[in-house]
Amino acid sequence: MIQSRFFKKIPEILMYLVLFGLLFFSLIPLLQVFINAFRTRTDIMRRPFGLPEQWVFNNWYETWQIGGYGTAFINSIVISAAVIVLVLGIVGLGAYALSKLEFKGKEFFMVYFFAAIAIPGFLSLVPNFFLFNAIGLVNTRTSLVILYTAGQIPFNMLLLRTFLAGIPREVEEAAKIDGCSEIQAFTMITLPIAKSIFMTVAILIFVNVWNEFLLASTFITSDSLRPAATRFIRFVGEFGSDWERIYTAAAITTLPIILMYLVLSRRFIEGMASGSVKG
Repeated sequence: MIQSRFFKKIPEILMYLVLFGLLFFSLIPLLQVFINAFRTRTDIMRRPFGLPEQWVFNNWYETWQIGGYGTAFINSIVISAAVIVLVLGIVGLGAYALSKLEFKGKEFFMVYFFAAIAIPGFLSLVPNFFLFNAIGLVNTRTSLVILYTAGQIPFNMLLLRTFLAGIPREVEEAAKIDGCSEIQAFTMITLPIAKSIFMTVAILIFVNVWNEFLLASTFITSDSLRPAATRFIRFVGEFGSDWERIYTAAAITTLPIILMYLVLSRRFIEGMASGSVKG
């Protein structure tokens, strides 16, 4: 009996071993980045992996000051907040229409958003740069807000649409019988039910916008407007790099994402799980 129970648990044991293995390979590089943020350049060059011979704490203060992370964090927060508000407003109404309403061209929009996910964003980098330069939007936060908003809409539209499709239409119909308009039914009935998936979408947008480098380094040329993800460039030189500050810059940039996930992890997992089973 005991032996049969053991064999039944073998798949579960293997699953946990695989998960712990993935956790190990994910955490070790991240931990090494934070450890290297407390080491000297000589120590890192001689031995890239391992604990410091001597813990150096002034890397953080110097990197923060030289990198201008106070201004960079403000830029990233302003851009992220604007993109979150715009995307949630657009995909909220769009996903509601795609999941609840019947209109001509509905299938076209579904195919359009799937195709938009499949097309790499860097393909439009050059034409977008020339267009934004012609209308005077290069080197402005507005350019990044527009580009990030457009880039975040397709996936989040389909994710939110999948969740909203699982909410019975009768719920909104009952509200409309009581005198609610379509917009009122969405804001008063559907939105409170879907708050977990909206929170998940907001977290995904924030992480993607905060970590984005290519567009930020291309469309922003003024140092005072650069977001946090681009600041490590200051420590990369033509003939050498300040490795201790590059690692510290990576740690400073990553820390808000880690803290946010630790605080909101339950909401994030809840929203992703509910979004995956709806519809």
